[in-house]
Amino acid sequence: ADGRAVADMTDPDQAKACRGTGLRGRAAPRLAAILIAAAAGLAAVTPAAAQTPEAEQESVAQRPRLDYESYGLSLDPVDRGARTTGSSPVYAFTRMEVETGHDSNVRRASSGETASVFTVARPGVSLHVDGEKHQTSLTGQAAFGRYGSSSGDAYDDAQLNLRSRIEVDEDATLALNAGVGRFHIDRGSDLDLGPAYGTQTYRSYEFGAQFETLALENKPIVGTMQSTWYRFDDVDGVDRSGLDRWIGIGNARIGFARAGEVSFFVQPGVQRVDYSRNDAGNPDSTRLDLSVGATYSGGAVSQVSGFAGVSRRSYSQSGTAAEFSALVGAKALWNATDLMTVTGDLSISNEDPTLSSASSVTTSEIGFGVDYEPRDNVIVGTKLRWTDYRYSGDVEDERLLKAGVDVRYLLNEYAYLGAGLRWEDQSSNDAANEFQATIASLRFGLKLCCLRDFVTEDREGRVVRQGVVNGLFR
Repeated sequence: ADGRAVADMTDPDQAKACRGTGLRGRAAPRLAAILIAAAAGLAAVTPAAAQTPEAEQESVAQRPRLDYESYGLSLDPVDRGARTTGSSPVYAFTRMEVETGHDSNVRRASSGETASVFTVARPGVSLHVDGEKHQTSLTGQAAFGRYGSSSGDAYDDAQLNLRSRIEVDEDATLALNAGVGRFHIDRGSDLDLGPAYGTQTYRSYEFGAQFETLALENKPIVGTMQSTWYRFDDVDGVDRSGLDRWIGIGNARIGFARAGEVSFFVQPGVQRVDYSRNDAGNPDSTRLDLSVGATYSGGAVSQVSGFAGVSRRSYSQSGTAAEFSALVGAKALWNATDLMTVTGDLSISNEDPTLSSASSVTTSEIGFGVDYEPRDNVIVGTKLRWTDYRYSGDVEDERLLKAGVDVRYLLNEYAYLGAGLRWEDQSSNDAANEFQATIASLRFGLKLCCLRDFVTEDREGRVVRQGVVNGLFR
């Protein structure tokens, strides 16, 4: 049931072709994942210290390496002679990366695999305007992929994001983001129609806001809203408009107690999914969440955050009973030594599967990673991730295991090299949905990024320090 013979997405027997959202994942994006991504995007226009916990700032992946970071280009209309950003209020960062490698199973087929060399070019530019009480950025980036032995898998992705952070007062900040993009659907994802089809694409339009206040001592309150529209393009005569939808997210994290380095919070939330066409068999739904959690901050050494609760998904269309599910999320980081960082995460949630023969999917995911820094300019990272998908309905469950190692070598402040090896193995109760793939690649990048002079005021007066703006380019 890979959708090869369908002209639309209304056939339940071929619903395998239309699961998920295609947002770099297999099933519909989890609430926690969307909120984390939104928060990361909103924080990208601010100094690292303003949004990132101390342990994460000191981790191998995030710590500043000032000798291997470069200023961008000053666009200051007053000081036109400036060559670098420094503390210029108007500036730009740029990046160009080229990756080439080999994929053993380009279309993630269960049999008759197609292997190919590939090349991906990733240009990017980020324009910034910094004021006394606000920071704004406009970031454009793209990815152009080509395959030597599988020309039908070529893709041209592009996205544009506008982000702004406003200091409302000394205790409150407001972060806004808006974005538009066109992306290809990853092979092997639940939205992939199967090996018989060429590149499949979709468009997304999003807007989000995050408000944070520290007005109550030791009781921070953070509210996040995210609104995203998805539009799926037809491919090879297949009408995919049945997948078009809007997803709205609302979430609040309300601190209510503190004991030493542990802060406790309650986290209510809501998720709404509205399809443009219900005749394709996809029901609109609303998920209500309530959880309680805690965050531990161990200074520059460790941090742990987690929550547990329950969610209830109800459906607008009659005939489908409401569903209750556990809602769990946890994330930990440990700087084991000055040269090693260990990370882990866990999540369990009930999601909309965009699948007419299943009312929902319970997604369980666990990840583990180690980053090691044998030298100041060499970072070695390993990651392991296991995801389990259990569908409510007549759909076969799936399990996906991903493992990889990556090496990054910083040549100087303007250039870097990298190498990676990844492995994917999907098992399923349906043998036709199983696959294995090995991807090896090398990459080279040039950049004017991401060093910045941050100006602060203290009792001794004006202080200028160097820092790094993280999270600009993917």
